Amino acid sequence: MLEYNFDGGFDWAVEFDDYIKQNLENRNFESVINYQSQGKKAKYSVPTNEHFVPLIYILGAVNENDNLKVYNNSCMAGSLSMTSFVFTE
Repeated sequence: MLEYNFDGGFDWAVEFDDYIKQNLENRNFESVINYQSQGKKAKYSVPTNEHFVPLIYILGAVNENDNLKVYNNSCMAGSLSMTSFVFTE
């Protein structure tokens, strides 16, 4: 559901992006892994998981001393999240 003339993200895309970001910040990784529990906004935001699964792999490498930095916190074309996460020691 890309709308290239749309500036920003649809409500459901922003809500899902915020859900992931908040759960990462709170180190609630189980909720990130079980993102499908978010229903339609998860289904619309992650129609295929090849771009989402790498985040789950990274969570396995994060240790309790790592800090999370959010990079490029934005959505574009209605449903394309550009938000990235960096874990640093």
